Amino acid sequence: MLIKRLFIIFSWVALIFTILYFPNWKWISSREKTLNVFTWGDILEPSVIAQFEKETGIKINLSYYSSNEELIVKLKATEGFGYDLIIPSDYAVKALADEGLLKELDKNQLHFWKDINPLLLNHFFDSNNHFSIPFEWEVFGLGFDKDYDKKNPLASSWKMIFEPQGYNIAMLNDPIEVIALTAFYLYQTVGFVNNQQIEEIKNLLIRQKKWVEAYASFRGDYFIATKNCPVVVSTSSYMRRSMNQFPFIGFMIPKEGTFITIENLCIPKASSKETLTYQFINYLFRYESIEKHYQTFGFFPSLLTHLDLIEKDPAIRKLVISSPEDFKTYHFIQNIVSPQTLHDMWIEIKTN
Repeated sequence: MLIKRLFIIFSWVALIFTILYFPNWKWISSREKTLNVFTWGDILEPSVIAQFEKETGIKINLSYYSSNEELIVKLKATEGFGYDLIIPSDYAVKALADEGLLKELDKNQLHFWKDINPLLLNHFFDSNNHFSIPFEWEVFGLGFDKDYDKKNPLASSWKMIFEPQGYNIAMLNDPIEVIALTAFYLYQTVGFVNNQQIEEIKNLLIRQKKWVEAYASFRGDYFIATKNCPVVVSTSSYMRRSMNQFPFIGFMIPKEGTFITIENLCIPKASSKETLTYQFINYLFRYESIEKHYQTFGFFPSLLTHLDLIEKDPAIRKLVISSPEDFKTYHFIQNIVSPQTLHDMWIEIKTN
């Protein structure tokens, strides 16, 4: 009789425990099948994400930042908790690694590693790629109107935007990029500048405003497409998209050299979902995924096995299949003045 009563009591306790806690088990299981990705707004193709979710049952939660600075501030504030994958640009990788916020990669879990273009590896921001996987890349250059060029031949030089040429241009709207590019034009430097050089950079940019139609980092190509400007400062990804729509648009790298940006995949140190994260990363490097991303956004793929995706335009192909000699003329954009100086310079440039 006692045994029977104990069995009944145990059964009720088990039933109550199941009712109270089974929903939580289900929630925990569901939570473990999700990945939180912090990313740029125009780098991950939605259809690729949807297909990954369909094939694996893993839910991808996307949240977005608009600048590397925003990413760095958010990761520092949260110590990386709540994120399983991030996509920082080159210099942001170093800033996050220096803060101890990135997890060291297990390259044995990356099925594609041997196919990465070696020219994209071992740069200043992560010398042995302990923390970062090159995902996509692009270069800064000059978009131009081929129709205008036929009548008024354009020189392949940064002089086209920094010296009056009789036409208006569209300029970048990011002060870090603008000042780094101006310093490179004036002094062929990519490092910090002194006070005299800061003043000369500022004065040149104030003079340049006379022929700047607009400051537009993201849609400078629009000003060529609408025939408002024959020359714009832009990136290869934006110009490549427009070149597909408007045959009269071209893209050139000035003879003096230019700047490159590599977007990287990194795993925050606080993430506990490495298995799912590596599964997602390997999916992003499948041929179909890279093809879709290139068609949508125009960033160059980092794998040498996908060069057949690149269209026949010789200028674009030459960039993607850059030689080691070519890469020596590509530099990484860094902030070459103090944050306060940058702020003060940009206000003075814009208000004069």
